[in-house]
Amino acid sequence: MLRSFDLVLIGVMTAMAVVTYSIKHRADEKLTEVRRLETEIKLERDTIDLLRADWALLTQPNRLQPLSKVYDAELSLVPTDPTQLAMPKELPMLKSQLPQPETTIEDIIAGKSGEVAAALKGVEAAKATPAPKIPLPLPRGWSPDAISTGSVNR
Repeated sequence: MLRSFDLVLIGVMTAMAVVTYSIKHRADEKLTEVRRLETEIKLERDTIDLLRADWALLTQPNRLQPLSKVYDAELSLVPTDPTQLAMPKELPMLKSQLPQPETTIEDIIAGKSGEVAAALKGVEAAKATPAPKIPLPLPRGWSPDAISTGSVNR
């Protein structure tokens, strides 16, 4: 006959089997989540690589040179002069070193300053004049995106 000790051991063994199964089940769920995250990371990395390749294709000088010639009238691009580059000591002072204004915000709101009144008149004059029309590019026979690089098949 079964003794009570045998029944206790059977109960402990059953409990351990349930605990082992639950731990295994949680580990499998975590492994599935890790694989899903790895797949998402790989997809994001592939997307970044694709966008970098697209950026490299779009910024090729042999593509940008004809575009700059086509839209030269609208863009008015000129090369940068060496005198346009500034040294760090030539940059303006820090914001903390700027002198404080003589007028306060209350004076500006009240319009006590003559400069503020003149600026407000200029704003009103600018509002009264109609806005200039934005020039639209004319349709062209040549498509800038039709450059064949040999690396992309469409």
